[in-house]
Amino acid sequence: MKTIPLLYEALRFLILDVQKQLQTLTDGLETQDVALLDKSLGRIDYIENTHVNLLNRAGQQYCQNDCDDDRVIIQSYEHISHSLKALSSQLQEMAYQLKKQNTLKLIQKKSVFNALNDLNKGLSLIIPAIESEHLTLSIDICRLQVRIDKTCSQQLEKYKKRLKTGQNTEALLHACFTLKDINLMGDALLRIGEGIISANLGQFIQIDRYHALEATLSALKEEVSSEELNIHSMGETKSGCTISGVRSSAESEDRILAIFKQGKKEKLLEEKASIESWHQKFPGIAPEVYSYQKQGDKAALLFEYLTGHTFDKLLLTEDRKTLKKALNTLFATLHDIWEQTRIDEVHPADFMKQLQKRLGHIYDVHPDFNLKGLQIGSVKQASLESIVKKAQKLEKKLSVPNAVYIHGDFNVDNIIYDVLQNQISFIDLHRSDYSDYVQDLSVLMVSFYRITNFEPIVCKRIIMAMEATFDFGARYAAEIEDKDYQLRMALGLARSFLTSTRFVLDKEHAKSMHFKGRYLIEQLLQLDSQQRQTYRIPKELFHD
Repeated sequence: MKTIPLLYEALRFLILDVQKQLQTLTDGLETQDVALLDKSLGRIDYIENTHVNLLNRAGQQYCQNDCDDDRVIIQSYEHISHSLKALSSQLQEMAYQLKKQNTLKLIQKKSVFNALNDLNKGLSLIIPAIESEHLTLSIDICRLQVRIDKTCSQQLEKYKKRLKTGQNTEALLHACFTLKDINLMGDALLRIGEGIISANLGQFIQIDRYHALEATLSALKEEVSSEELNIHSMGETKSGCTISGVRSSAESEDRILAIFKQGKKEKLLEEKASIESWHQKFPGIAPEVYSYQKQGDKAALLFEYLTGHTFDKLLLTEDRKTLKKALNTLFATLHDIWEQTRIDEVHPADFMKQLQKRLGHIYDVHPDFNLKGLQIGSVKQASLESIVKKAQKLEKKLSVPNAVYIHGDFNVDNIIYDVLQNQISFIDLHRSDYSDYVQDLSVLMVSFYRITNFEPIVCKRIIMAMEATFDFGARYAAEIEDKDYQLRMALGLARSFLTSTRFVLDKEHAKSMHFKGRYLIEQLLQLDSQQRQTYRIPKELFHD
């Protein structure tokens, strides 16, 4: 099956998320830990978002002039994505069933764990099957469904016999429902195998196109007279939320009226509160909220559509002069925000603590980064965990200036620059809080570097943007007499370089980021107290 990079990357992330959901549920069943079942349910929004992302990318491929020859391949990617989403939905249903039960002993059977292991095996075969020129592995995926069905049917018969005794009927019924869920997941695995086979054989698989959120626009209809409205998915977010643009079909210019965001209630409530907080602290930087609705554990946020380009688009499409003007406007805006929001409190960023929490997620995507006890001759390389712990002790010794109000997720796609108005706006604000200003700057610099476009002109813009951001931070540090800016920035960059690798599947680019992050930590650990006073981050680090 042909690997279309744009779709292949999204599919790999989708498989990783479903594998995490399955493994967490299996662990919860084995240990009877309800917290793990809740954690499994927490993956749902991420899976939904990655699924929609893949479908959006498939749509982009359809719109290309030369995509006719790849149409079957694109449809197969869509088919596999839909099947993975269906499998995830059954995992969701199974987790809910397990949470209802007082005891899980009836389900903690060898046959049940064997079926779940076969599901996990099938998920791990998808990428090798796609990459293979033969049908063997995709057929193996289909065969696993037969094994799962046989295992579940045999165990189900045992439960049916026990039901006839009239004892433990409620628990036995729940166990039967659980087996049915596992069986349906096996069916989804079968459809995935068939999708890969279809791509290789050139046989089309028809699927329904994804439609979402259309029924939730009644509130906007009341606010914008009686115009007929429609929506379209837009953007790519890793926050587990779906984002759509709301348009009026009556508008000849097809103008976007608002942005509709849907996801977990807790996350969107935080974003709503943060937007309102920004309006109080620095009016005009955040979009206006039109409406907020909640239902169960989900919520929807309708807010103002901000005109302009995100900084990743500026880096990729605009000339150097426009990018430089945008950066200068951003720096002036940040300076004003920090001056207006500074408080007489210190809130350390705790970069190494942040990194420590994310190490497991890094290794999920790049297991080869998890080097423990590596030794060549007499030279032994310390594990990443050990140097992070040492750096955490060093970080506690560093002076931190008074806190300012920061964005909290200051990536290039969360900053909008309006060229005509020469104005900066922020979006995706659910992590905004008081903290060290270096937190936002270090995240922004690495998000520049993370852009996987290696055209020479784009690479030069990325280097220019990183250096300009670093120099702006250094000027601000001198202004407020922040003596440990270089050291904290090194730790902030190390944290962002290392944690960002979990979003980068390009192996060479991820390795570069990993080595840069590790190098910064090791470099700091080698400094004595005198050397730390004169330490300067080598700007060569911003280059490939």
